[in-house]
Amino acid sequence: MKEMKQVRFGDDHPLVRARWIWPDGNCYLNNCHAQFRYDFQLNSVPAHPVLFISADQLYRLYVNGRYVCRGPARGYQESWPFDEADLSAFLQEGHNWISAEVYNPGIGTFQYLHHGTAGFICAAEWDSFTIYSNSKDWWCRRSPANRQNIARQSVQMAFQEDFNAEADDLSWIYSPVPPDRKAASPKVDEKIFGKPPYYAMEERGIPMLRENTVPPMEITAVGTGTMATGYENAFNLAWHWEDLERKSVKVWNKSPDLPVSRDDSYFSFTVPEQPENGFIALVLKMDRIRIGTFGIELENGLGGEIADALFYQYLPDDVPVDLPPCGYGGQIAPAARFRAASGKSGRMFFAVQGFRYIVLVLRNVRSVLKIRTTFRNAEYPFAMRGKFQTSDAELNAIHTLCRNTQQICASDAYLDTPWREQGQWWGDARIQGQNTFYLDGDVRLFRRGIRSIAGQQTKPGLTMGVAPCVGETCILPDFSLTWILTIYDYYWQTGDLSLFQEQKERIRMILNYFHTPEARGENGFLRYDPRFWLFEDWAPLPKRGFPCFLNLFYCFTLSHLQILYRANGDLAEADEIEREYADLKDRILRVFFDPVQNLFLPGLEDDGSPVSEPPSLHDQVLAVLNGFKPEAYETIREKRILPFLRDESCDFAVPTSFWCSYLFETAGILKTEQETLKFIRKHWSVMLPSGGTWEHLNWNRYDGQSCCHAWSSHPAYHLPRLLLGLEQLEPAWKRFRCVPNRKLLPESGEILLPLPPGNFRVCWNTGSVRFAEVPKGCTVLQ
Repeated sequence: MKEMKQVRFGDDHPLVRARWIWPDGNCYLNNCHAQFRYDFQLNSVPAHPVLFISADQLYRLYVNGRYVCRGPARGYQESWPFDEADLSAFLQEGHNWISAEVYNPGIGTFQYLHHGTAGFICAAEWDSFTIYSNSKDWWCRRSPANRQNIARQSVQMAFQEDFNAEADDLSWIYSPVPPDRKAASPKVDEKIFGKPPYYAMEERGIPMLRENTVPPMEITAVGTGTMATGYENAFNLAWHWEDLERKSVKVWNKSPDLPVSRDDSYFSFTVPEQPENGFIALVLKMDRIRIGTFGIELENGLGGEIADALFYQYLPDDVPVDLPPCGYGGQIAPAARFRAASGKSGRMFFAVQGFRYIVLVLRNVRSVLKIRTTFRNAEYPFAMRGKFQTSDAELNAIHTLCRNTQQICASDAYLDTPWREQGQWWGDARIQGQNTFYLDGDVRLFRRGIRSIAGQQTKPGLTMGVAPCVGETCILPDFSLTWILTIYDYYWQTGDLSLFQEQKERIRMILNYFHTPEARGENGFLRYDPRFWLFEDWAPLPKRGFPCFLNLFYCFTLSHLQILYRANGDLAEADEIEREYADLKDRILRVFFDPVQNLFLPGLEDDGSPVSEPPSLHDQVLAVLNGFKPEAYETIREKRILPFLRDESCDFAVPTSFWCSYLFETAGILKTEQETLKFIRKHWSVMLPSGGTWEHLNWNRYDGQSCCHAWSSHPAYHLPRLLLGLEQLEPAWKRFRCVPNRKLLPESGEILLPLPPGNFRVCWNTGSVRFAEVPKGCTVLQ
């Protein structure tokens, strides 16, 4: 596996000779779009024309007017990622030009830390021909078409886009005729390579995104209404529509009589002229929820037409009635505006969005408009080599739903949801890593994410729950423990200890925090630290005093951590971890286990008295995963696990769809495989129409909940385990057990798991099971 390499000042790399450049200095970077261009001559096309390129924060690269790629991957300025773009298919003999659109939000988000500066850098050395970004050879300017003063898409994301084609025809990007030098910025900020905050740069470490074109499928509804005062300069495009104009649509016509056509690149249609002060709104539907960028082109316009695109993750009725794009908790408002020029003009919007529906609101339509719409994916290029195909159509559909959700929740990082956040939340990412092991086998995104979470330091030593992230309110002690568990997961799947070796000091910092007085009481138990967010789950667990959950989860982490230390030959450290584990286990069994109820209590108040809440399901699951009190398993099964799985009324805290993954891990231990499969059928089948798995088992369409949330896509991982009775026994799958559960198996089917050593494929038909492929060097116990 290729290691990421850093480029530092003085290294023999083309980027060292390039300059970071930005037009008009570093003032007024808020929602700042910029353009860059370099024209040059080639006598012949180089054999291997690689362009090293990056930008703070994001770029889109074009060569000779043709789109190439976008990047870089999210990172930290002190070692900012760069990309290697292969220009073989784009260069030509004679005149060439490289152009780029670059964006800097000017603020920190849940994907990015802003350091008060912006920049673009690139370099190429093709035999004797060289390209280096600098203020002398490159032309750059701030975009004259992008309005800066506009609302954010959500609390966690950057800004909406408002692009005016009358101010810029994008010839800077697309035209072979070099622009007038007077159009370039007269003042360009230039930084040498290695100047702070860009001390070094590093390879991307993951593949470039898959960016194929998948246009909308159909128009599901058309409505007309009256434009509201202030639409021309609305600050929040989504809220203007929702609060002032949507309600003026009296009827949504689900059988619109509009001429439409569709090919591999565009979904096209024609709309008639509209009355003065009237708008027409069309609901465009994708084949499923996707992540990428939406594009629009208007032809036969008179100029001044306004097209607003409102992005919805799901419209259950195919119309935007009573389903605002904004959940007011996160102030969610994903939207973009295009102001058309006369004749033909268009825009591929810059920001990556997650959605299935676009409500396209057209204003000032004074002529018959021909409209073309398109969509470009921006997803991690998983091959999805795994296979799950059975005679049970419902299980197949659920597995496909989870696989699709995993795909749209992966771009340059594992995302919680592509819709409202696009944050690399690490509690979610642990599930996504487990999914990936079973769906694709590509560990690079997981590996890079572990490093990314480690890269943002906090004073207490904990990791951020999501990183890179501007919000220091997102420090979650339990997600720091999850981060340690993912290092174990990586080792267990691959047999590779290099990440553990690399991150040992970071692990030690986290453990040190859990030995501070703020984190541990005199009674030896971990305590709730009110400075931070103890998440555990979106469930009414007692997050105060000394939570049993936190102590059990810490034990769970220690038990896995000592395995890592022993595998690495660090026996003294392993013994130290094992002693701490044994001491805390003893305390938990003496204080938190109630022999009368035969259940684990949810915790202690600050004064040491038991909390009043009844024993939660979460704590029992963690006790089982820790192997504590096996003699209580029957009670745990009957009093906590089965009532929940059977959807009985529960007077105790029960898990959300996220934490169900940990519950499902106990199915083989507690012999609840049948009930677990029935539960998955019931609760995941209702998610099928949306095209994504829900943030919660019951989706609330009004309060900003996601219905394309990765943390609930774990049946992609659990279904093969349940049906095949899988149990991994050694690192890298050198030895594992597979005992297909004939009570659960559909009549026929095939499951292929792309394990690190090779494919494991099981086929069955009417009870006859065979191992069609077994990885070389692996032992399968039956």
